Amino acid sequence: MRKKLLYIIVFVLIFLATHIFKLGTDIINPDAVNWHWRSEQFVVGLKSMDWAKTYQHYHPGVTLMWIMGPVVEIIKQFVPGYEIYNENTFLTFHIYSKLTLVAVQLVLTLMTIYLLSRFMAWKKALIVSVLFSFEPFFLANSRLLHLDVLMTLFLFNGLLLAFWGLREFKWWKAAFAGLFISFAFLTKSISIGAVLYILFFTTVYLFVETTVRKKTLFYLPVFLLVFLASTFVFFPAMWTDPAFVITEIFSEGERVGVRDGHGQIILGEYTREAGFEFYPLVLAMKLSPLIWAGLITYVFFLFKGAKRIIKRRFFDSHTLFLAIFYIGYFLVMSYPTKKIDRYMVPMFPFLALIAVNGYEQLKAVLNPRIVYSILGAFISAFIIYPIFSFYPYYFTYNSPFFGSAENANRILAQKPFGVGVPALKNFIFEQYGEYPRLGFYDVKPMRAIYRNSRICDIRICGTSDYDLLVLGINEEIPEKVAESKAVFRHDSSFYINGLEYWKIYVKETESN
Repeated sequence: MRKKLLYIIVFVLIFLATHIFKLGTDIINPDAVNWHWRSEQFVVGLKSMDWAKTYQHYHPGVTLMWIMGPVVEIIKQFVPGYEIYNENTFLTFHIYSKLTLVAVQLVLTLMTIYLLSRFMAWKKALIVSVLFSFEPFFLANSRLLHLDVLMTLFLFNGLLLAFWGLREFKWWKAAFAGLFISFAFLTKSISIGAVLYILFFTTVYLFVETTVRKKTLFYLPVFLLVFLASTFVFFPAMWTDPAFVITEIFSEGERVGVRDGHGQIILGEYTREAGFEFYPLVLAMKLSPLIWAGLITYVFFLFKGAKRIIKRRFFDSHTLFLAIFYIGYFLVMSYPTKKIDRYMVPMFPFLALIAVNGYEQLKAVLNPRIVYSILGAFISAFIIYPIFSFYPYYFTYNSPFFGSAENANRILAQKPFGVGVPALKNFIFEQYGEYPRLGFYDVKPMRAIYRNSRICDIRICGTSDYDLLVLGINEEIPEKVAESKAVFRHDSSFYINGLEYWKIYVKETESN
């Protein structure tokens, strides 16, 4: 017991050390700015009992708004000078919101360790959680003020609870499975797939298994009742017009996610309709070789022992239960035209589990000391080293198999996404004085910490409205600007992890 406690303490300390330093000043993603505004409106809706106002977005992000909204409200009420959002207060609100989100993620990850230990050795459960928690790309997303990691943890824990409750029925297991899947859905609506999957799997299980105890028949009613009740209780917009809210969530999700697409640059070609190959490329580039080595090993032994696996009872394997869901998730996410690399984040806990299973299989044919030595070397090279070398801009991580940062960027283009914006602001002040007029493509990140009157959207404003043109990585001078009378000269660049992340152009003259 004392050893377990020591391991947990070490895990918590490493988790906090990798998540909280420079948190908030490393990245101000455009979506985070949106969620600040949405959570503020969410709290306004709660305070004024205007329940409809708590529906802010189709995702719908309700859990994130519950997490950050009260924190910001407490600061507004009790800290003088922080009554409103402005360029001076935003970073404080942002940092404390992120800290609260990280704390929630830590609790959920500790729950993951506990739930996994119901199906495997405790140390193995800890290793799985270590692998996905400190994967550089997963770590990058867990430091964002965003939904993906939050949904990932709710979803993974909910699925583990669902399987555990089905195999060893207890009322509380079915209830907590419903609660966690509800929270996953209230984070991102795509999680509704977990409800459908659990319904399908449970129905087949109850039909096939002839030794089911009678009380297990109550599993689905309990799960569904708690799921529906939790969704209703924690989402006040449902109290006014649930039919409208649900319809809006899925219709908007279909419009934006399936039909609208999302701009990506793949092998130098811009597209808004990335094909099926996009997510395999993302996983190849964003998963570390540590995970890939374990995955390949597992698949090798899987095929080698296919006959033995087929003889197993289908419903005894939590790995198979999870595999069916996550393969389905991958295929469903590959269909819409809107594809974003972070949409693969929910796959990471499952892939870490499979990788650990692969290393476990390796122990059966090699000396365990050799396996532990390999694992230790891989962790040092592909987890510990990137944590230090990419700090704190983990969003720029790509697998070392793809060569230099510039080479990886040519394969799958990096997006600016507000990376390094606070440091960029300081760089501009040092080079060009305080508050020069700036022109950006996406004004949201810098506008949150800069005087609004000094920032322009270069797609809308004329060139006379700004003196410095700031382009993020892989952004080109707009045709509108290139064809104008203004002449902009590249003057300096702000580099992040070997990438020319922000380029600054100075307006020199107005040509005749």
